[in-house]
Amino acid sequence: MGIETELVDFLESTVKDGANKARDMEIVKFYYGLNESPWPTLEETASRFGVGTRERIRQLINSKFRDNVSKRSIPSLKNVVDVLQSRDYWVASEFEEEICNAELIDRESHLKGILNLINDVNLDCGFDIFTPDLKLASRSTLATSKNIFLIRESRVKVIEKLFKKAQGLPGRCGIAKLNYLEEELGEYYSLVSLLIESSPMSWVRVIGDDFWYIFENRDNTVINYCEKVFSVIEHCDPARLAVTFRNALDGRTYKYPYPPSEIIEEYLRSSVYLVNTDSRLKFIGETTSLNEIEADLISFFDSRRSASFPELRAFLSQKGYGNPHILKTTNFSPLVYVDKTKGRKHYLYSLLGHPVSERDDSSGIDTYEFYLRRLRALLDVGTDETREKIARKEQHILQEWLFKDKTHEDCAICGKEFSIKTLVTAHKKPRADCNDAERLDPYIVMPVCVMGCDYLYEDMYIYIDGAEIKRGVSLSNASAESGFIEDLVGRVVDSKWLLGNRSYFRSPNKALQRTSR
Repeated sequence: MGIETELVDFLESTVKDGANKARDMEIVKFYYGLNESPWPTLEETASRFGVGTRERIRQLINSKFRDNVSKRSIPSLKNVVDVLQSRDYWVASEFEEEICNAELIDRESHLKGILNLINDVNLDCGFDIFTPDLKLASRSTLATSKNIFLIRESRVKVIEKLFKKAQGLPGRCGIAKLNYLEEELGEYYSLVSLLIESSPMSWVRVIGDDFWYIFENRDNTVINYCEKVFSVIEHCDPARLAVTFRNALDGRTYKYPYPPSEIIEEYLRSSVYLVNTDSRLKFIGETTSLNEIEADLISFFDSRRSASFPELRAFLSQKGYGNPHILKTTNFSPLVYVDKTKGRKHYLYSLLGHPVSERDDSSGIDTYEFYLRRLRALLDVGTDETREKIARKEQHILQEWLFKDKTHEDCAICGKEFSIKTLVTAHKKPRADCNDAERLDPYIVMPVCVMGCDYLYEDMYIYIDGAEIKRGVSLSNASAESGFIEDLVGRVVDSKWLLGNRSYFRSPNKALQRTSR
């Protein structure tokens, strides 16, 4: 038998018969995460059943359950604990799958409620639920985190120390390879890689066995280079920028190898701090000032497009700089592109990108970039707030992006025109699965009507493949809905709703796996 069946049997035998017996049993089940309850709290339970205050619910659960239960009352809980303790950590979804397959819980059960139940029958499981930054999970973080983890409490300090080591690695080398720490991380290598990948601030690329990553904050060499470079240039070719940054990194000493230019370029094209338009990158973060020799170097290129090293050295020597300083500033500068195609004696130096013009910074910024800048300004304060429900600081900006100065708009799914009151700002993929760069990209959303399209798309009964709407998870015993779906299947989505990264749309295989669980 599973936990719910055993709990019901126990309550049937211990709760006295009376007018409220059925209700009291439902209250206990709800509080412990059964019957599709949310993250269980006393307040939520009181509100759901209209039973006084949180204190009244606490008293009721004590008298109807806690005061009477023992470890032997619900035997399946011991089986859950045995599965849990077979490892030091679990991704919560994997653990739920494991105990579902063992028929210990059903798929509507809430993991937090099950852990509360384990504790209340005095079974010592020694685990708790954590977010990707190794903070204890809350109701709000559960809803907004890409992954949630069950970790043995006695190992948390060790894991925190290892994770902190991994967090610091990209700082100096720009984009780090976690493999450098494989021996040090030992048995927790996989967990640390999952924590990194689940962080909304991370950028990750896995190529074969190589795990490349960066945390998008200002304590990073690559981002520091951008802050300096884009104080003097307006935009730059991504490949040229990546090669220059890789060359600049070679001028630094570090115990680990620096990333190849291909990895740097891939990151720059998708960074939260950069806008990638027409194969040109523009920086939208705060810039920093140049030091004295860098300013003189840039002034040299005011009157010429390129120069040889002897020409640069002669100019900087006249300014009073010594040879070691000149060598570092010219050969390993993030500001200067070095063309090495003709050999060492014929290196050609030029300014990395298009110089900043004298015009006002705000002119020439298109609508997309305007909203992108507004959204990414939220990086300094975060993107989540906790109220009665999860409030999204970026949501009003995304709504404005779609609907400003409009009374009507087309639904991206069915193509019909609706009043904006009948449309929602729908994420192309679940917000919890987005990193910060994706959450703060205007192209992550599209308008979807509440006349059926929003429900069908969110629950993956339909999905977008390329530009075409296709049938997703089967919907049984629903002839009317099936007819509605049939009318949508094969429809081509307007190209304006397909802008942005195509990975924003969940791939068919992942989508079907996600919703069939």
